[in-house]
Parts: sequence; C-alpha cells; structure tokens
Amino acid sequence: MSTHTPNHHVEDPDVVGSRNRLGVILILVADIAFALSVLFVYFYLKGQNVNDMWLPKATEDAPAVLPLSNSGAMIVSAIAGVGLLAHASGLRAAKARQHSQLVLGSLVALLMSIGAIAYQLNLIFSVNFVMGMGSYYSCYMLIAWLNVVHLALTIFIALGNWNRARLNLYAKDHWHVAIVNVWWVWMFVSSGLGAFALSFT
Repeated sequence: MSTHTPNHHVEDPDVVGSRNRLGVILILVADIAFALSVLFVYFYLKGQNVNDMWLPKATEDAPAVLPLSNSGAMIVSAIAGVGLLAHASGLRAAKARQHSQLVLGSLVALLMSIGAIAYQLNLIFSVNFVMGMGSYYSCYMLIAWLNVVHLALTIFIALGNWNRARLNLYAKDHWHVAIVNVWWVWMFVSSGLGAFALSFT
C-alpha cells in the first residue's frame, strides 16, 4: 500500500503582494474616477444654475435654501488626517519590526476612522434640508454619503489591519500595511476634495 503526500503549492509572498497591490490600484482608479465625476457634477450644476435651482430663492411655500459652512467637512477631513498619520506611524513601525508601535498606530487609525464616520453621519442628519430643495442639496448629500462609504470601507480595512497586527501576522513582511496606507491616503484626499468643493457655494 502506497501513501501519497499531496503537493501543497505555496505562492511566493511577493507574487501575492504584487497581485493584491494591482487589485487595490484598479479599485482606486475606479473610485477616483467616480469621486472626480461627483466633483464635476457639483461645479457643473453650480455653474449652470438652471432655473435658479442651485440655491432656490424663497417662495410663498418655502424659505430660501442657504448654503452650509464647509467647516464640518473640514473637521471630518482633519480627523481622517490624524488617522492617516497614525497608520503611517504604524507602517514605519512595521518596517522597523516594532510590533507594539504597529499595534498602537493601527488601533489609533481605526478609532479615528470610527470617529470620522460618526461625525460625518451627525452632519448629514443635522442639516435642515428636505428633498426637492435644489441642486445644492443633492450635491451636498452626494458628497457627504460618498465620504460615508469611503469611511465605512476604511473602518473595515483598519479593523482587519489592527487585528492582523495584534496577532503579529506582520512579523515577516509588511506589504499589507503598505497597501492599507495607500487607501488611507486616497480616503484623506477624497475627503479633503469634498470639503474644498463645498467651500464654493
């Protein structure tokens, strides 16, 4: 009776990392294209102002729609910026094989992403807009909810990154952490672009 030992093929970590990086790049290209199209729509509708529907004036049935300050959006971006810095600190720690610092940086980044989405949702649900109040309202909500989606993805990614760091799965390589850092950079940039657009009313 013969025994057969299965041949388990294990891919080189660099090959896996390269494939994962390509996947992240493709996702980012699609997301960047969508985010830029949202900003284009914002400025296009503002510039066209068809039938004065960007910020409708007061009527007998409804008050005038007034623009909101972009300070809230800037605060969300600032919180995301702190999260980016924390994650970048964790990445430096991973490169230096400093496990505890990597775990700490990953945890702070996760907490910042949770704080940012909580603040963003509070902004959304505290505005006094209702449907049909003009193009500005629609664009504001589109930018805000896009930010929520980005932050929700960031929470999911940051949670996984922190858990893997906690389990010391980055002891041999840190390319996962580097990929997550790329997403953090884009999320911060996209949030900042949204805040920038909302400064033009």
